[in-house]
Amino acid sequence: MADQTVCVPALLCRRCVRLLSRHVRDVSGVTSFEVDAARGLLRVRGDVSAVDLRAALASAGFAGDRCEHRPPGHRRLTP
Repeated sequence: MADQTVCVPALLCRRCVRLLSRHVRDVSGVTSFEVDAARGLLRVRGDVSAVDLRAALASAGFAGDRCEHRPPGHRRLTP
């Protein structure tokens, strides 16, 4: 079992975290994961292909430096 940490700089709000979580939990091989929105990190544990993980991020709208449900220039909410 391997751990992977992926930078997801577009994690701006709780909605982002929920959306990301719904897509990541369905990836084949994921046994557990943790989303650190404050640092913009996703930690995944399991036998997961990096390609499958990136595809899940893209399908959730997390490609590049922002999520699709927030406009460009939207600032991260501070906890």
